[in-house]
Amino acid sequence: MLTLQKFNYIEKYMKKIFLLTAMCCISLGLLAQEEKPEIDKPASPELSALQTASSLAKYGYTMQSPTALIEAARIFGTTPVQAGNFEIVEASYDSAVITEKENTISFEPKQLLAEAKKYAGKDKILLALIGKVENEIAQGGAMTRGAVGGPRYHKDRVLGKDRDCYKVKFWAKEMAEVCVSGDGDTDLDLYVYDSNNNLIGSDTDYSDECVVRWVPKWTGEFIIKIVNRGALYNNYTIWTN
Repeated sequence: MLTLQKFNYIEKYMKKIFLLTAMCCISLGLLAQEEKPEIDKPASPELSALQTASSLAKYGYTMQSPTALIEAARIFGTTPVQAGNFEIVEASYDSAVITEKENTISFEPKQLLAEAKKYAGKDKILLALIGKVENEIAQGGAMTRGAVGGPRYHKDRVLGKDRDCYKVKFWAKEMAEVCVSGDGDTDLDLYVYDSNNNLIGSDTDYSDECVVRWVPKWTGEFIIKIVNRGALYNNYTIWTN
């Protein structure tokens, strides 16, 4: 019989597993990243959490780990961002002859929990945790604002050896952050330019997990460029704080 005391103990134990997994994902990403200039303002915990969640989701799909998927769903579901109308400056040509991938990674909380249920089977403890996370997601949360109009996300596809460009406005003297997470199939690079076409920052490691942080000197529009270095298309999500 699953007692409340036993459930609380197991939940604390699983949270430790989630934390260790997240730390491993972040550590691997830091090893691959290029050195970036120091910024005297702290990174927003919300976008850092979304990065961790995307890594957990990928790990969960790859290893068929219900615990990783549950935690990824919890983070995505309780760190709300609104779907953004990002102004498209340049987009890769979406050909109708592209063959769709059989297995795709989703960052949608409902889909993540559905996959977690499939991998959990009849495990009562995991099913109880899934129910708990579903309740947490229903309550929602808050997020730090950086981009003009508030925190936003956009989902799209960039073809192989191609690029997508967006125009986003950010506030002066406030931390600005752009995060990109792809489907894991190709290397994505991220570049941010100001309105004068000056390169503000980039993330050009060998993964499709990218982040650029800076503090704008004035309120204005910035160009976000996502470059696909691989031959296959990549389904990605972009977040701004």
